Amino acid sequence: MEKEDLIWVVEIFMNKTKVNLGIIQETLLIPLWARACELKAGDPIIVDPKSSEVLAAIDYEFDKFTTAKFS
Repeated sequence: MEKEDLIWVVEIFMNKTKVNLGIIQETLLIPLWARACELKAGDPIIVDPKSSEVLAAIDYEFDKFTTAKFS
């Protein structure tokens, strides 16, 4: 990782945007979160690095998506 990239990442984590979402708005984050998780896979089908950047900029509890039960 280049020094400029590292500085940019640090700035994002320090300036996260707090979001207050309703249930419907929250469901729109799930595909974005899934794309970011897919990047961590060994052989990702969907490669969307911007999804990780967007998630990193949002102050939100994404852990609840990992523990949610499928409906």
